[in-house]
Amino acid sequence: MIGIVPSYRILQRLDADNERERTRWESMPLQALISTKLRAGGQHAGAVLDSDVDCVVITEEEAVVGISTDDDVFLSWRRLESILAAAASDPLTGLMNRLAYDRRLGEEWARSRRTGTSVGVMLIDVDKFKPINDSFGHHVGDDVLRELASVLETGLRSYDVVARYGGDEFVALCLDCRPGEIDVPIRRIRQTLARRQFEFDGTRVPVTISVGAAVRHDGFEHSDPRELFAAADDCLYRAKRSTADAYVIEFGADSDETVRYVDTSLQDSQVGAAFVR
Repeated sequence: MIGIVPSYRILQRLDADNERERTRWESMPLQALISTKLRAGGQHAGAVLDSDVDCVVITEEEAVVGISTDDDVFLSWRRLESILAAAASDPLTGLMNRLAYDRRLGEEWARSRRTGTSVGVMLIDVDKFKPINDSFGHHVGDDVLRELASVLETGLRSYDVVARYGGDEFVALCLDCRPGEIDVPIRRIRQTLARRQFEFDGTRVPVTISVGAAVRHDGFEHSDPRELFAAADDCLYRAKRSTADAYVIEFGADSDETVRYVDTSLQDSQVGAAFVR
């Protein structure tokens, strides 16, 4: 079983005035916040919990799947695993969804505040996606999104995070990038997509993307992950106004904190790969 505690208990400790107290709780396992302790026992509530704890036992087909006390809730992980996995993923592409991504960004931000490693946010938007849906149908648009999801997963490192943020917009979390390194996955993704030939029922479908990215290398205690996302969104807006380009801004590590263009053009020698439906 797993224990669940209210988020306010965690926030109370993470927002403590004492820096040492905050640091201690940031590294403490979640189970330390659970006041009720489970111990091995039989099928009945009195044998599962300490005898002085009142609880409500949740059963399914005579098996205990949950226990609720005044302070804590314990639920069967085997019962919850598939539900939680579905709740955190996008059903079309199989990528992480927006809710899960936002939570992961907050977690990585807190980690970077402790370790000093960089956090990068990359926004990817399909150019002229509505005409694709209107001309070829939504089923073709879905195929384009699934293929782009595959390109993003291939183009990023194994420990980076990619998610479908909504509609035709994707977002990636690029971790521990040195100054200028965010250009590498941007070029890889755009060039991989440019080499793909999308063809549906014998008709070529042009698919391009615009990219905006922002990276913070230090100063996490004086900033907020929402500000980094907003900076990436501003870069994406600039890219959308251009012709399927990419723009980046970096903060800290002696960067000038100005938006710059990223050249992702293909060389003539690069050969295209086909994606035919």
